[in-house]
This record gives sequence, C-alpha cells and structure tokens, in this order.
Amino acid sequence: MREALWLLAALLAAYAAFEFLRALRLPREAAAGASGATPSGTGAQGPVAAVAEDQKRDDDDFLAYAPLPSPAAASAPASLAPDAPAPGASAALAEAEAAARFELELENSGLRQALQAQRDLVALQQTEIDRLVEDLTALREELDNQVSSVASSPEYSEAMVLAAQGLNAEMIAERCGITLAEAELVLALGRGGAGRP
Repeated sequence: MREALWLLAALLAAYAAFEFLRALRLPREAAAGASGATPSGTGAQGPVAAVAEDQKRDDDDFLAYAPLPSPAAASAPASLAPDAPAPGASAALAEAEAAARFELELENSGLRQALQAQRDLVALQQTEIDRLVEDLTALREELDNQVSSVASSPEYSEAMVLAAQGLNAEMIAERCGITLAEAELVLALGRGGAGRP
C-alpha cells in the first residue's frame, strides 16, 4: 500500500512538473510568434531600435512564465482612460498583473490539491473508524454471550451467587471446586453484571 502511495505521489509530481514546463513554454512561443510577425517594422526603425527591443525582451524574460492577457482585456483599459500612460508602461503593468494572476492561480491549485489530500485522508480515517466500531460491536456481543453462558451454566451458578455475596476469588475457588482463574473470571463477571442496569 505504501509503495502504491509513493508511486502515486511520484506520478503527481511528474505531472505537475510537466504542466509547469508547458506553462513556461507557451508564452515564449506566443512571444516568438508575435516578434516573427513584425520583423519588417524593426528593420524600418534601424538596428539600434532592434537591439533596444531585444534588450527589453531579455529584461522581461523573467515574466515569460506568466499567462498572457487576452486582447480584449488589454484594449479595455486603454479605451476607458483617455490620458493613459505610455504603451511601454501599460505593457509592463499588464505583465505584472498577469504575473500576479498566475501566482494566485498557482497558489489556488496548490491549495486545491492540499484540500483534496485532506479529504482523502478524512475518508480513509472514517472508513477505519467504521471498521473499528463494527469490531467493537462484535466484541461486545461476544462478551454479552459469554456472560450469559457463564451465568446460565449450572456449575458456575453457585460461584456467581458467592461473588454477589462479596467473597474473594480464593474462597469461591475452594467452595465451588474450580480453578482460581475461573473464580477470578466469575468474580469479574459478577462485578460487571452488578454494574450494568
């Protein structure tokens, strides 16, 4: 069972690593596709502008893991604010918001996994508790059957009467001709029966 749990944990870790690497790769591919679509514009600006744009892209490369905002979400703030900041500042702000959103989604995913693990643990513990309650019920029934069989047995009826009178186990064993262990058992059953309603 433990080996199966370790295997499951390893599979989940591998899947999480795969999803993380895929999340890292997708924004870079989209950025490469966008830069490939505008090489003529950078050529018209000159080599200095192209080098500056490459430098800016390298500086922003640490945010490449973040999901890119949708075009509708990016255009909505620009249309609502007539005196919006420069396009470079709004792009940086959008990237920062996207990075924060990605962090929150990642944390939310981790919390969901932890919650599911707790739910699985609670379900397992509830199953164990139910099994223990069934075992306890069976043991109580067996004890009640043993008590009733000892109480109804003619060879122990005198011992039960002596136990009810308050004699100790040695005296019960001597008078009834039973072993000391049997006398102690009868004495314990007599005390248990007296404590019951």
